[in-house]
Amino acid sequence: MRALVPTLVCLLLSCAVKAQPQHAFWPFGSNAGLDFTGGAPSPVATPMSTDEGCTSISDGNGNLLFYTNGETVWDRDHEVMDNGTGLNGSFSSSQSALVVPFPDDPDRYYIFTSPAEAGMWGGQPNAAYSVVDLSQNNGAGVVVNKNTLLEGPVTEKLTAARHANGRDVWVLYHRWQSDEYLAYLVTCQGLEGPVVTAIGKPMISNPDGSGSSIIGCMRLNRQGTRLATAWGQTVPITSSEWIGTAYFDVLDFDNGTGQLSSIMSDSAGGTPELFLRNYGVEFSPNGSVVYLSDHGLLNGGAYSTILQYDLTSPDPMNNEFLVANGFQAFGSLQLGPDDRIYSARLNGATYLSAITDPDVVGTGCGFVDNAVSTGTDPSTWGLPNHWDTYPDPPLEDPVALRDTIVCSAAEGILLDATWSHPFHTPNYLWSTGGTTASISVNTTGTYVVEIQLPCSTITDTIDITVGGVRVDLGGDRSICEDGSLLLDAGIGASIVLWSTGDTTHSIAVHEEGTYTVSVTDAEGCTNTDAVFVETRNCECPLYLPNTFTPNGDGVNDVLRAAMDCSPTAFELIVYDRWGHSLHNTTDPDIEWTGDGHPIGVYTFTLHYAWMGGQGLRSEDRSGSVTLIR
Repeated sequence: MRALVPTLVCLLLSCAVKAQPQHAFWPFGSNAGLDFTGGAPSPVATPMSTDEGCTSISDGNGNLLFYTNGETVWDRDHEVMDNGTGLNGSFSSSQSALVVPFPDDPDRYYIFTSPAEAGMWGGQPNAAYSVVDLSQNNGAGVVVNKNTLLEGPVTEKLTAARHANGRDVWVLYHRWQSDEYLAYLVTCQGLEGPVVTAIGKPMISNPDGSGSSIIGCMRLNRQGTRLATAWGQTVPITSSEWIGTAYFDVLDFDNGTGQLSSIMSDSAGGTPELFLRNYGVEFSPNGSVVYLSDHGLLNGGAYSTILQYDLTSPDPMNNEFLVANGFQAFGSLQLGPDDRIYSARLNGATYLSAITDPDVVGTGCGFVDNAVSTGTDPSTWGLPNHWDTYPDPPLEDPVALRDTIVCSAAEGILLDATWSHPFHTPNYLWSTGGTTASISVNTTGTYVVEIQLPCSTITDTIDITVGGVRVDLGGDRSICEDGSLLLDAGIGASIVLWSTGDTTHSIAVHEEGTYTVSVTDAEGCTNTDAVFVETRNCECPLYLPNTFTPNGDGVNDVLRAAMDCSPTAFELIVYDRWGHSLHNTTDPDIEWTGDGHPIGVYTFTLHYAWMGGQGLRSEDRSGSVTLIR
């Protein structure tokens, strides 16, 4: 309906997406860092050194909790956390680590890790997680569970987004030597899954065992509906020469089921003149624009770019926009708390570049090369791996129910709250008492459904309004020629329109004809009805049968006019089928017996006049009469 109303305390947080305090501290590079707590980022020094991946987490007020390069965890005081060494990530993994909170415990956090080169540099090739408990060591925290292995081998790609229920969290990896994405779900019951989606080109190694497909980042957008993946493939063409092709994929993500679909792909390089590797990816805040950084060689010289893809365009992958290029490589891309996208810089740079208005397509995105100083400590490849829906719930309503106005509910209105969960079958409870996923209703009212799962209850409310004002003009009727009839459309309509053009609720009619009325209520529902009104001569009515049977039984044996008054003029003529006059009389008392004529249909014309209350009046009729023997 209007909004998701979960029975979860964590969803009472603000839906603002700027200045997220949980992302306020950025450690990265060679002892570099930025502090966003004052609004504009300012440089800070840290004890952490990393070539690529890193992550951090602060509390709701922006106070640092801990950070890691995937191998070592530093606490809020920049000291190595108790039991905080030897994690299975790597300082040389593109996205070595990612922090995800426990859904039901504000003191505990998962640290998910990805290995470098799928373990080919030594160590464990699998995805893994460790657990930090901040309730211990006077709030400085302890790593209480370390290196729980998940599936593998996996690449260096690691990202997350909130589940459609607004509480649980999807954590995504990509399997090495495979085309499979792995989506794990963090719930109050622990880690569930993975949901496996096989899609796109496989990320595989070369015959000699090398594999640049491992390298590069992937990111889910803030809305949790799309995934972008940067990767590449290097292939030897001689013993000393290689070519590198950079690949970029954008996929739809179902944050209810964890499935990926509808892949769009782009590639570049792959020639001796242009050697490219893709690396950083990031979505704009509104999720409709995505950015990609690459690096490599152009005609033997260093070459690096940032490209923009407008996902609202008809052909996004063939209409990229060059945001920036240069010989000094661009590294990771990361959306900041200020809604700017920052880029790491290589070759000893002590600054980051920034895209200042990333939702804007084209030059208006506002690239600034030297956007923020890192002090004396240089940037390297990586920036903190933050997933941008934390701590805010998604804005979409996951239940497909909307307030509805219907003009007729005779056959029932289906309310379908079917909820797809990859690991559990929900229970349903409607305010009507129904316990099925869908119910049928036919009356105006407010209906509430609870979708009950082991870790959460999703509540949605829908208002149903059944509109339409009943209108009934009654059956067809007749009136005297000089009389009138009141037709009434009833009450309750906001708009009334008669076929006469009148817009009042009732009208008086004097003439013969069909009268139609349309009535529209406040909800815009329209009903119609019609009635035929016949006029009759009430001063001097004349009756002429349409059938007579001259068989001598004394019933309807002749054709003769019957009148309730004395006419001042009268003429009745009966014709055969060829128009020959068979009977012509000026006396209403004279009968036609049909003698000598066969059975069949005969036509007639009739004229008569009389003295009425308004003087001399007359009437002319024509018709047919059937002779039956």
